[in-house]
Amino acid sequence: MPTKNRYKIYLIDEVHMLSKSSFNALLKTLEEPPEHIKFLLATTDPQKLPVTVLSRCLQFTLQKLTHEEILGQLKFIMEAEGLEYEELALGQIADFGNGSMRDALSLLDQSISYGNGTVMSKDIKAMLGLVHHDDILSLATHLFNQDAEAVINFVKELSHKGEDLSHALKDLTSLFHQISIAQIIDNTQISNDIKALATQISNQDLQLFYHMAINGSKDMPLAPSEQIGFEMTLLRMLAFHSSADTADKRHIAVQTEKKTPKLDENAKAKAIPKTKLPVESKPKTLKKTKQDAPKATLNISSQQQWEDLTKSLKFNTASRMLLKNTLLDNTDNQTLTLNLDEQFSSLLTDNIQRAIQTVLHANFGKLTLQINLNKLTTQTLAQKETQANNEKIAAIQKTFMKDEGVQKLQQTFNAKVDINSIKEIGNV
Repeated sequence: MPTKNRYKIYLIDEVHMLSKSSFNALLKTLEEPPEHIKFLLATTDPQKLPVTVLSRCLQFTLQKLTHEEILGQLKFIMEAEGLEYEELALGQIADFGNGSMRDALSLLDQSISYGNGTVMSKDIKAMLGLVHHDDILSLATHLFNQDAEAVINFVKELSHKGEDLSHALKDLTSLFHQISIAQIIDNTQISNDIKALATQISNQDLQLFYHMAINGSKDMPLAPSEQIGFEMTLLRMLAFHSSADTADKRHIAVQTEKKTPKLDENAKAKAIPKTKLPVESKPKTLKKTKQDAPKATLNISSQQQWEDLTKSLKFNTASRMLLKNTLLDNTDNQTLTLNLDEQFSSLLTDNIQRAIQTVLHANFGKLTLQINLNKLTTQTLAQKETQANNEKIAAIQKTFMKDEGVQKLQQTFNAKVDINSIKEIGNV
């Protein structure tokens, strides 16, 4: 019988390590457990547990903690201990924890010792062999701009500083993943730097770069040196970039033109003149040219009409992300004027504006697009969608909390439900 509380809890860690006879003894207790006893069996390999034991247990798969949850706990510990820290440094520790609070706390202890009671980004960088995030952003920019010289000089500089180039390649691969997500979904948690990079490269090239980075990590141990392996991976990305084909064709055309032999004046004089035989001319027939179908006229006067138009036209992901954050200012047959909130100024790139202009021209003919930066006070389409999604999640959470099974579990175990962990099945 428990001495204090309602239940006596037995926690068995790594339960799959028990012998067959131990499982048989445990099974007898599990078949008819006393009401005051609860067993918690923890394992990293549930397949090794006997089916007879699994059938008598409720199985819960523990999920990894999110980056924000780990970061919040690390902040709480540092503030409770009164220690100095940089949030960027704690964020790097949370990333290396990879969903495990235990691993993150171990790294935190090491970093506190390494920094003599402080946790600074430069110390984390030196302790874990990290490359600064801004450096990785610069490298990605050089790649997207096809600046081979800047890429090579950048790698030489990293190598000269003694940076771990294998970690740099992993960080670059992770950045490609974040950029790819930014191209597909509109998430307010994605930084403006990554959103800006997402507009500078196509989805196809980005997927190709990611695949090359993964293969480059595998080939790194086989390279003569880390620097050579890293450089060859980046040069491979430059060589297979979609714009590289057109550049090669221009280069070949120039070389062909240079190698074409020219006849000297004497050779021209000795050349036999060609005589043209008379050919009976045929009457020319005029071909009828197909006239382009007349373009529709842009006739919208309200924000709702503009939002409906944004949803219906086939804009790419980056363009749609920008347009969802705009408000209609004015429109006529020749000009479309929009207002964009200043916080999304990084999205207003030349590439995105050209992409929007192309779609508008295809549907409405010659139409001038003008986007002004302002502080917006009216809800945009993006804000409306976010609000609708939040209301939908709130309704799901309310329905879940009213479930009889959930309420019974709360009463039996005096449990509390983490309301933020309740999500729609399709978004888990």
